[in-house]
This record gives sequence, C-alpha cells and structure tokens, in this order.
Amino acid sequence: MHFLWSFYHLQRGLTIVMTDTYKGVEDGRDKLDRLTDLPINVIHQIQEYMAVEDATRMSVLSSKWRHVWASNPKLIISVDFCITRKQLGTLDIINRVLLQHYGPIKTFLLDISMIHPSEHSVIDLWMLHLSRNGLVELTLRCLEYLNTPYKLPSSVYGVELEHLSLSNCIFRPPCSFRGFHKLKSLTLSRVAFQLDVATSFLCVPNLKNLMFVKCIGLTHLNIYAPELLTLKVVRCDIETIKLGPFMDCRKLQCFAVISRDEVPQNGQHEAINLIKLLSSWPELRKLLLDRYFIKFLSSGNVAGLLSTRLNDLHDLAFCDYDFNDEDQVCSLLCVLRSSPNLKSLVLVLSHIKKGSGEVDVNHLEGQGCSIGEFNNLQALRICFFHGSRVELLFVRLLLASAPFLREMIIEVDKKVSESHATKISEKLMQFPRPALTQVIYHRSSL
Repeated sequence: MHFLWSFYHLQRGLTIVMTDTYKGVEDGRDKLDRLTDLPINVIHQIQEYMAVEDATRMSVLSSKWRHVWASNPKLIISVDFCITRKQLGTLDIINRVLLQHYGPIKTFLLDISMIHPSEHSVIDLWMLHLSRNGLVELTLRCLEYLNTPYKLPSSVYGVELEHLSLSNCIFRPPCSFRGFHKLKSLTLSRVAFQLDVATSFLCVPNLKNLMFVKCIGLTHLNIYAPELLTLKVVRCDIETIKLGPFMDCRKLQCFAVISRDEVPQNGQHEAINLIKLLSSWPELRKLLLDRYFIKFLSSGNVAGLLSTRLNDLHDLAFCDYDFNDEDQVCSLLCVLRSSPNLKSLVLVLSHIKKGSGEVDVNHLEGQGCSIGEFNNLQALRICFFHGSRVELLFVRLLLASAPFLREMIIEVDKKVSESHATKISEKLMQFPRPALTQVIYHRSSL
C-alpha cells in the first residue's frame, strides 16, 4: 500500500505541475496526465512487479485503470503472496482473480508450497480453466519440504505450451499424450516421472532448452528434441538416463552434467559414453562436468577418444573439482590439451577434507603434465581457491601458456585464514602475466 499511495501522490503531483505549466496556454483545460494515459501494455508491465491484490487496487488511481488489471495476460502468484495470507484466504483470492479476469492468460506462475495437498484438487480446476484460456507459459513452484508432490492433471498435457517449469510434481501423462509440439523450454526440478511403454516417448520437436534437477523415474524416458541447444542434468541418477537419443541433437551448443554425491558404479563406462556423445555434437561450445566424470577422463582409451572431440569448445567449467586427486588433475590437463580454442575456463573447487594429502607436484612435473598453448583463452576464474602447491602450479602453468589472457579472478575460500589469504595473493602476484588487464583476488561468495 505504501507503493500505491506514493504512486497516487506522484500522479497528482505530476498533474498539478503540468497544469500550472500549461495554464497560460490552455487556461486549465485538457490537463496533461501522463500516468493516466499510459499505454495498456506499459501498465501491465508495472503490475507484473506488484502483488496481485495491489495490482487490483491500482483501479482506484484512475477510472481508466479500473479494469486494466483484469486483462493482464501475465498472472504471478508468488510465495510472498501465499505466506502473508491464511490458506483459505489465499485460495479464495486466487479464485476471485481468475473469475474476474477476462481475456487470455498467457503466462501463469503459481507457488503451491503453502497450499495443503488436500487442496490440490482446487489447483486442478485452475489448470483446467487456464488450459482453455490461451496459456503458453506455465510455472508451478513447490518447496522441497512439502512431502506430497503435486500430480500434473491431464488438462495440462493438452495445452500448446511454449515454456514449462515444474517443481516437486508428478509427471504422468495420459496414453493419448503425444508430446508438446510447440514447447521451447522445459525445466524440471524434483519431478517424479511415472511412465510406461505407452507414455515413455516425449516428442518436443521445437525444444531449445532442457534441464533436469534431482528428477527420478527417468529410466524409460525417451526424448525426441532435434532442435535442442542446451541440455543440463543436475543431481540425477545419470546411470538411469537414456542419453542415446540426444546423439541426434546435432545443434546442441551447451551440455552440463552434475551427478549425485556418490561415484557412478560404472564411471569409466559412463565417461566413454560421454565421449561418444561429444562426437555427435559438432556445434558444442560450452561444457560443464563434475568431478565424477572428470576422474575417468585420463585413462588411456578415454583420453585417446577425447583428443579430437573438443577442438571447437569455447567455454569449459568443472564443478566440485579436487586438486588433491591425482586422477582429476591428470584429467584436467588431458581435457585442456584437447581444447586448443578455449576462450574461458571456470573451476569451482571442492572443500578440502581433513586428512587429505596433496598431490606430489614433483611427480606431476616429472610425468610431463604440460597444458600446451592457449592463444584464445581470455578469462580464468577459480572459486574456493585454497592456495595449495598444485593449485599455484596450475595457475602458473596456465599463465605461461595463455599469452592473451585478459581476465583472471581468484576467489579464495572463506575458510582460509586472513594471513594465509594474503600470502596466496602475494604468490599469485609474482607470476608473470604480461597481457592481463584485470586481476581480482577476493573471498569466495558462492
């Protein structure tokens, strides 16, 4: 309400100022009111940053705005809206908003975290209403602590959606479901797939971006997405995902995989499968891997396959990387030698575990762990830097191999003491860096 009253006084103030300015010209007639005469699409954009109730109260500011809120094609029911009201009040208000709305609702975001599972049938009715009202973008958010996931009703599967984002939901399409043929982006977080032979095939011929986060039941999922540009698999059981169909995604430009906490049982086998996938993506430019895949990339047969797969890679990122693991260090060097056209490198390091020993730097140097030339590398970022000998050696080698490096950001782990962080900065400053224009050392905030 504070915002509304400020908005109201701003409108009156502008009206008075405008009237005084033009009084001599128009004798007080046809007062200039720029706020009232705003285009309806601009008013809709203003309302998108407001709570639903506040957007409806904007009608008191001007008679021309009385019903503008009811035609807004974008409705946002956020968690703040739900938390500040009792459950019954929330359901009643949403019902009233949908009942009084006219025109298409193209975008609908609903946070169902504060709606009790016993009331999920009410959400089903909302989904049915929206499916008949021009919906193209649907987002259903749900906090992880809610034990009972929301089962997506059959009405949603018949909507020609372009963007779909689900959290803590059950995906169980009807047997008649043939896919989302207009879908461009699909984000699934903690979604449980309940599929059988008849519903395992998901046809999304126009899909550009696909992301799985902590999803289960992916064993039978078979996706057809020839136009896919971005594929991200985060904290899922990678051994149960059918990556084979993605070999047909020859336009793929970005691939990221972060497995679960435990090491895959067939890690080396999965690494070989990953290499096969990389060979089928000629347009791949961005790659993010976690330590469990990195660990197996240095073995002889895998390294040989890798050598010709990453020539066109521009951006490389390793997550939860451990410089105290010799296999991972050798894998990193192997990947770098296979990526001569790399432009940016990001390493998010894992936290040092008590009792873990450092890699023998002399042994690594004796094995000839060089990294080659990187004439295109322009940016380096390392998060949670600890300042170990092998970390410092890597930075020194990379600086010597990247003559055109322009930016280096080293984020020291916040667990490192102030005195040790100062010593790390001093050592890094001693390394030659002829082309660097920006060097940043600070505490990691990730």
